[in-house]
Amino acid sequence: MRVRWFGKKVSEECEYARMEEFATLFEREQVSLQRLAVLLTANAEAAKQCLIRSFRECIASSSVSKDWILSWTRRTVIRNAISLVIGPEVQSFVNTNDNTDNGLSAFFPGDSLGAIAEAKSILDLPEFDRFVFVICVLERYSMHDCALLLGRSPRDISEARKRVGNQVAQISEVEDTSQRYALR
Repeated sequence: MRVRWFGKKVSEECEYARMEEFATLFEREQVSLQRLAVLLTANAEAAKQCLIRSFRECIASSSVSKDWILSWTRRTVIRNAISLVIGPEVQSFVNTNDNTDNGLSAFFPGDSLGAIAEAKSILDLPEFDRFVFVICVLERYSMHDCALLLGRSPRDISEARKRVGNQVAQISEVEDTSQRYALR
């Protein structure tokens, strides 16, 4: 039996991502995933823990379609960052052992904050507003999805997004002005 899903033929048998494919993805997208983790946690050590937890969760997953591996991985990083920063309300879908490092920290260098120095204005946002900005604006999740991830109402997300928009505009204006004076 063949079914059409968004114009694409899908066979009965779906191809699932294997552990090796997640490892390859984490290596290939290392900078992008580190940036995401640091922007969410605003802390290099927490970002490293977030990535290690996410990596473990992803390689333990057995039901992720190959077509969705990158989206799944980024969402896993977001969920783990929320859990680390806001609290344990957001639980992992997979039981992983957080007590052992198994050399994973070498895979995620600790100097990730330096890699995103240009994002200081984002890192300085209040915690909740920073999460909303990164999830809704940078990652382009809907306000509804963001609300579900953060365990808040869509109204809370909407208000935070408005606050963040004003704050980021003010910060950008100050940074533009200071750069103009520096160029003189």
